[in-house]
Amino acid sequence: MRVLHVIGGGEFGGAERHILTLFRTIDPEEAVLEAVSLFEVPFAPIAREAGMRVTVIPMGNKLDLRVIFRLRHLLRTNEYGLVHTHGVRANLLGRLAVQGLGLPVVTTVHSLIFQDYPHPVSRALNVLSERLTSPLTAHFITVSNYLAASLIKSGVPRQKITVVYNGMDLRPGTAKPQTLRERYSVPEGAPLIATVGRLHRVKGHRYFVEAAALVLERYPEACFLIIGSGPERALLEDKVDRLGLRGSVFFTGFIKDVERYYPEFQALVLASLSEGLPLTVLEALAGGVPVVATRAGGLPEVIQDRETGLLVPPVDVTALAEAIMRILENPAEAQEMVRKGRDFVGGNFSAARMAAGTMAVYRRVLGINA
Repeated sequence: MRVLHVIGGGEFGGAERHILTLFRTIDPEEAVLEAVSLFEVPFAPIAREAGMRVTVIPMGNKLDLRVIFRLRHLLRTNEYGLVHTHGVRANLLGRLAVQGLGLPVVTTVHSLIFQDYPHPVSRALNVLSERLTSPLTAHFITVSNYLAASLIKSGVPRQKITVVYNGMDLRPGTAKPQTLRERYSVPEGAPLIATVGRLHRVKGHRYFVEAAALVLERYPEACFLIIGSGPERALLEDKVDRLGLRGSVFFTGFIKDVERYYPEFQALVLASLSEGLPLTVLEALAGGVPVVATRAGGLPEVIQDRETGLLVPPVDVTALAEAIMRILENPAEAQEMVRKGRDFVGGNFSAARMAAGTMAVYRRVLGINA
């Protein structure tokens, strides 16, 4: 079986990491995974470094439908058995490119369109694109039950949806050349609190910054890291300046293999407005880091409040700050939540489990008996 994954690839977030985890985990005797990226960086070079074959078919602009013909040519001149799409743009192009070729499409839904595209015109166009072309997908994979319920509400038949949780490699990571504590001159003993994710409105970084200001009133020596890149960076930097937080809140930019640094953190915080099922939470718990997250999207499927982490309402800055301080002030409770969280992740969110679930969908779509 030869599978072509199609993705935007203009960032390196959960969907891109999802593909690489599948590539590293699925036995090539079962399925050979390759990819098409619509942007050269950052996904393509990272995937190639991992050994994955990636073809870049660049888009001149968001309406450059010539990509469909280039993708179609690639499909016609290679012996692919299935196309697997990730993201609205890749969904549209992949679904249209296979028409008449007899190739089924599997689509993984990692997040909600209406949260990913806050601008009303962009959101309306992408919702319309999905509504018109989603019938061309043979089967949907969602990374959480929350997203499955949202798909059903949008009109996708339940029998066309399978929930396959994100998975991660639970083996110990490689050594890191320099700690983030060293890089940002954070004194030993000072709390180091981080948030990881693309700098996009839906990730709620502005609330993380506001919560940091409240925590710093009680813990002036604390340090906060915003790890990731994206369109909101300038706005967030301006907010940090206006709140007088320079020297306490740092922007690291994108960090490859960021999970190697998680054990340095006293807490990992997600202030998201919506989530599918973020790998960052799984990696934090597996790495022994207490998690504070919002009760949004698929997060409660991993974080059970006061059991595997702390949950707060989205947008509630005071509750977010209080939860962070609770972690700092109750280390025994925090470590007990981490212990339960690590056990929960190990039993439910392994890369092997994700790969097996994905392969089961491939076989189902292709009519192959296991």
